[in-house]
Amino acid sequence: MPETTLPPRKLEAVLASVSIFEPLRADEIGRVARRFEIATLVPGATRTFEAGAESALLIVVEGRAEIRVHGGSGVLSSTLEPGDRFGDMALLTGHTRACQLESSAGAVIASITRPVLDALLLEFPAMALPLARELASELHAKNDIVRQLLELHAESLPAEELKAAVDERRRTLAQHGARVARISPGALFRRLIVQEGAEPPFWILTGFIASLGIARLVVALIFKYHLEKQLFALVPGKDPNPMHVHHFNYGMLLIGASGLAALFPFGRRALRFLALGFGFGCGLVFDEFALIWNLNPEYAQSLSLVAAGLMAAVLVQLTYFRRFWAALARRGWFAIRGAK
Repeated sequence: MPETTLPPRKLEAVLASVSIFEPLRADEIGRVARRFEIATLVPGATRTFEAGAESALLIVVEGRAEIRVHGGSGVLSSTLEPGDRFGDMALLTGHTRACQLESSAGAVIASITRPVLDALLLEFPAMALPLARELASELHAKNDIVRQLLELHAESLPAEELKAAVDERRRTLAQHGARVARISPGALFRRLIVQEGAEPPFWILTGFIASLGIARLVVALIFKYHLEKQLFALVPGKDPNPMHVHHFNYGMLLIGASGLAALFPFGRRALRFLALGFGFGCGLVFDEFALIWNLNPEYAQSLSLVAAGLMAAVLVQLTYFRRFWAALARRGWFAIRGAK
């Protein structure tokens, strides 16, 4: 597996998503990245790690690799993608398993050994907390299996049933020990949303979709069970057809309140909550967009769904493709200035 050059930023971005490095600052992760050995699996290449050899933590930085772990229950295989890792428990306990890495299309692998980890812990003691949590989780899982085995023996099961149950727990233990650690949802959220500066539009999109779904469901149930007089907000009076306060009115109030609150310091401290409320209000408004557009009180108009779909598409662009559109706008602006 030959050594390779890799942009430092790419390795640091991957390490930032690994749970054991989450407590570190960006500059500290940069210093940690320099301790990793970087190697490449060329397409079709294979690397074997023997049991009892020096333990190492393997992290995929680019590409994809197939890993096959040899144990008492046979060979267990899995796929490693960027950010996935293997060998963290072996790094802590020193108990290694024979495994084999293979890549059909090429992969870049970063690795550290136990002596390097010990040096990193001395330099960055904050890493000890997530490592302790991972070790505690491993011990909890194994203790749970031991408890199950003791309960099975206490039940005085027939020999065949007991053997089948014990074999099942043995397979579970082997699979747990050979598992691949994936990127946590929190780390994935930070990588795709927070680090891209897209958290406010993400919460607006979340509130918008939730509001739209809830509004459609509630109105459908009201119409199905004829609960208009009980659940619709009606203005009382002598008119036999009382005025109906549509939910887009509540949406407008929610949008206005959220927008105004975001202008003040206390609002900026609760920007996630306000963005969610703003999106929820947008969902209520766009659910009845056709009523506002053509003043037709009929709820089931396709124009509302079209407008809601367009709004959702805009929010998706702002959340996940904002850099592209910002770069396109800058290029257009420079082109216009150059034409003048």
